[in-house]
Amino acid sequence: MNASMLPRIVGFDVPPLHERVDASTDEAITALLDLAPGARWAELFLIKCRALASQLQLADVRIEGSRIYFYGSISDSRGLADAVTSIVHVLNDELMRERNHAASRA
Repeated sequence: MNASMLPRIVGFDVPPLHERVDASTDEAITALLDLAPGARWAELFLIKCRALASQLQLADVRIEGSRIYFYGSISDSRGLADAVTSIVHVLNDELMRERNHAASRA
């Protein structure tokens, strides 16, 4: 897995937000990726999100194709977008280190 195969966030689509979040009626904030992640990347990303869910108030995160959907209020949307961006960067760094370590042992 080289760096060109790891997804990067290229932007966000932010719908009109409210002070209180209702995931059943509100539109999700969408992180736009430059490519659709593989199954392993998506699984690890969601695990990281679940691990930080209570800390970040990040709930109901899903990945569909090259989009990550999550919900946030008007007051915490920027923090959540930053957190999602950070998780993507950390995961990509970990996967690159893992790949480099495996390559050095081969």
